[in-house]
Amino acid sequence: MSVVSDEPKERRSATSPLIVSVGDLIDEIAVRLTAPWRRGSDAAAQITRRRGGSAANVAVAVAAAGGRARFLGAIGSDATGDALEAALRSAGVEPILQRAGRSPSIIVIVEPDGERTMLPDRGVATNLQHPGSTALREATWLHAPAYSLMGEPLASTTLRLLQEARLAGIPTSLDASSVGALTEWGPEESRSRFAASGATHLFANEEEAEYLELLRRPIAGLTQVIKRGSGIAEVRATSGAILASVAADPIEGAVDSTGAGDAFAGGFLVARASEKSWEDALRAGHRTARAHLQRQGGD
Repeated sequence: MSVVSDEPKERRSATSPLIVSVGDLIDEIAVRLTAPWRRGSDAAAQITRRRGGSAANVAVAVAAAGGRARFLGAIGSDATGDALEAALRSAGVEPILQRAGRSPSIIVIVEPDGERTMLPDRGVATNLQHPGSTALREATWLHAPAYSLMGEPLASTTLRLLQEARLAGIPTSLDASSVGALTEWGPEESRSRFAASGATHLFANEEEAEYLELLRRPIAGLTQVIKRGSGIAEVRATSGAILASVAADPIEGAVDSTGAGDAFAGGFLVARASEKSWEDALRAGHRTARAHLQRQGGD
């Protein structure tokens, strides 16, 4: 296994917040259907290949929003891994990578109305071991998707980093990731694991919030950032009280929404780590998500 750690050539200002994300960096094959899916038959499509992975998406969004971004993850020692590393660097992200074996990949099927179905093969992504003291050096925030709490040794590494960040007074966040992933645990165990993780914030979309009953039963110790589809995003205190609510500007037509939630998180985290208000952080999240969707629409 080789470990790679280098700062990108074009660094952000040293005063910019440094957001560290831990998790998957994936070779993503996006299949955008231009006609409704017909099982057992042909369906016209546009196929593109790009860098993906929730944690990596957040890191790229952080850099796009003007923050400093560091990504921690495991990828293959193959040509795909080379391309994934290069994509992170070109986006302005500092990668700390453990490289061995076969790189992760995922097929994302996007239907004409924008609905997505994801078929992941995480490969070596779950093999991440603790990278050492460089992981949280100068960090102002640590973020991880729920995917990073699934599979060993990645899950143990992520929990250890969350605890280290908490002890160092660094704010932390989890993203609920997807209902499909959470069904591996069920709603009650998911709530219990999030509460025990040591994270201070939880991102969830409307479906995930309903699955976890977040509006009726807030998870102790977690400030909730809930995204209601492409419309309203709100911040709720640990008590469940609404601290801020901001609507997004509409985007015309069906779009590929892959990564939009991660982009929102990246913009939000940079603003919040820069001591912006909850309202300003929500607006920053909407801006970053919108910019991501507009770029994605040009694929």
